[in-house]
Amino acid sequence: MAPDKRARTRKLLQLMFQDYYRTNHDLVDIPERVQNREFGLENWDYLWVCKQRIEVQEDGREVRKGCGRSGRSFSEFQVCPNCGEKGLLTNRWSRHHGFRSRDMLIGELVRSVPHSVYHSAAFYKVPVARSMVEKGWEGAELVFDIDADHLDAPCAEKHDAWQCSNTECGETGTGAAPEKCPECEENSFRSLKWICDECLEAAKENTMKLYDKFLVKHFGIDPERIQLNYSGHRGYHVRVRDPSVFNLDSNGRMEIAHYLTGMGLNSTIESKGRLRIRPTGELKNWQLPAIARKIADAMIEFIDNIDSYEGKDKWVKHIVAQKEAAIEGLGKEPPMLSAKVMKVGPKYWQEIANRAAAFYSVDIDQPVTTDIHRVIRLIGSLNGKTGFAVTEVTRDELTDFNPLSDSIVFDEGTLKISVPKRGIGVPEFRVGDSTYGPFNGTVEELPKAVAVFILCKGMASVE
Repeated sequence: MAPDKRARTRKLLQLMFQDYYRTNHDLVDIPERVQNREFGLENWDYLWVCKQRIEVQEDGREVRKGCGRSGRSFSEFQVCPNCGEKGLLTNRWSRHHGFRSRDMLIGELVRSVPHSVYHSAAFYKVPVARSMVEKGWEGAELVFDIDADHLDAPCAEKHDAWQCSNTECGETGTGAAPEKCPECEENSFRSLKWICDECLEAAKENTMKLYDKFLVKHFGIDPERIQLNYSGHRGYHVRVRDPSVFNLDSNGRMEIAHYLTGMGLNSTIESKGRLRIRPTGELKNWQLPAIARKIADAMIEFIDNIDSYEGKDKWVKHIVAQKEAAIEGLGKEPPMLSAKVMKVGPKYWQEIANRAAAFYSVDIDQPVTTDIHRVIRLIGSLNGKTGFAVTEVTRDELTDFNPLSDSIVFDEGTLKISVPKRGIGVPEFRVGDSTYGPFNGTVEELPKAVAVFILCKGMASVE
């Protein structure tokens, strides 16, 4: 996309976002203890710096590189526009912001109109300090990010795409980018990640499992202390705002993440019918009887729901016919593999244990949960990757929540856009009640929410 078109497009998006914050500021959810939160703003343009430096050549000569200039641009420069040197430092982030009130925060959103808005899960004495030591950590909410990126949904092979960054090659493909381009063997790619009903539904199911099975049932968290929201793009966020978790350090949060994901649930089935545990390094501090009980519970839950299992494994019919006996044995202390379950030997029990661990667990982005300094999207803000709102939902609302309809903001009028001809085109997708695309090398007049979605993806320019 030509730089002037890119600048014009992003300027229009900024103006539309600004209008949203000016007229819908009541939709922005101000987090508790806002004066103790650090805010981070992702900008539409890049700050670039051509750093001056001295490089020593092979012959020992010292050569001055870089001009020391800096500037802002909607394009991410690869070389300095002033002196032509490579190795520019570029950044779109502005961190360490703090606001003492709702009005101050809303005023900044209207003034600077960021691409995306984040705030810390942590509370700080001095949130605007530049170093973590100076900030003075006072605890943090326990947060979870469930993103379609981490679910390996098969639909990604249909709508995600990649293109080789080598301008002389330009090879394209669907799904995740390979390690090397099959045509020119370069290892740099331009990737396009899309969303559809299938991957968003998978993210929702994981979110409901996390909420229902783990946070409420297993951990006993008061539902009034759990806040849910759609991220505005590929998934959901879950925030536990219970003071009992605020002082958990990274190790404590890591144990929770391991528990949720089933990490380390490697089990070895002995031929004499005992469930023996082989712990991984991550579980060195866990008590083995508790792990054995957890694996057994996972197997009980899996077997109890065996009728919904779609696998074609040979042992399925035997477990279906002898479900009660299998559950009875696993429910004992210590867990036993019941001899009453005929034609299911150690090999099959091992497969069942492995399937159960996957069935039992929930997929989360673990670094988000374990990082006590993490920032998370501000509810009610706009996601600059889609133009959709970061939307709060209750647990009751979540079941029927439709992110591709219920998070739309720009729902009036149309917008004419130009989709350039390129290797990666716009795939077929749904917004609202209609399906659009595919587009490649065309000019389209589309409902505003649809046009903004494509523009935010960087796949078109304003006509």
